[in-house]
Amino acid sequence: MIVRESNSFVHTLVYQLPKEGKTCCGDSFFIKATEDYFICALADGLGSGERANDSSSAISALVERKHNEDVDVLIDLCNQELKDKRGATVSILKIDFKNNQFTYSSVGNIRFILCSPTGSFIYPLPILGYLSGKPQKYRTQTYSYDKGSKFIIHTDGLVLPGAKALLIKGRSVEELSQSLEAYTKTRNDDLTYIVGQLF
Repeated sequence: MIVRESNSFVHTLVYQLPKEGKTCCGDSFFIKATEDYFICALADGLGSGERANDSSSAISALVERKHNEDVDVLIDLCNQELKDKRGATVSILKIDFKNNQFTYSSVGNIRFILCSPTGSFIYPLPILGYLSGKPQKYRTQTYSYDKGSKFIIHTDGLVLPGAKALLIKGRSVEELSQSLEAYTKTRNDDLTYIVGQLF
């Protein structure tokens, strides 16, 4: 499955595949671009199949309803949403176009990296663990970005040894996605990646 979301400030592409042999993907995502901001939520339900999807889709549905909220509010709401569910790793990215800033929070093993046009990288470290409704600490960070920056967010189903090298080559979002195709052949887990470029 491929989904695109774009406006004059951002162009993004999402690629998702279920674990080999499964019809239901345990990952879920939500992306939305408004005139003021772009928001993206990616959740990886624990395990695979329908029960994993039950947890991850609860996250994407919540962020879709509440996308105007701040990231620190959203990540806590996501934790509350997963009470009595299997649990999920969750990342939320919100990009403020007017101030050229983005805010990011993540719990678990979803990876995010942003590359500026000058070749510098921002790689926020997630909090270990997963969300399940239990008391949880979060790390929500805000950074400035330069126009032309590119980013990738991906679940651990995508084993990507050279993310920095791919981002630094100045490719378009479509070319970035094509260069990731080689890493999607072996699917020992559900796989989702979101690539984007900021203008």
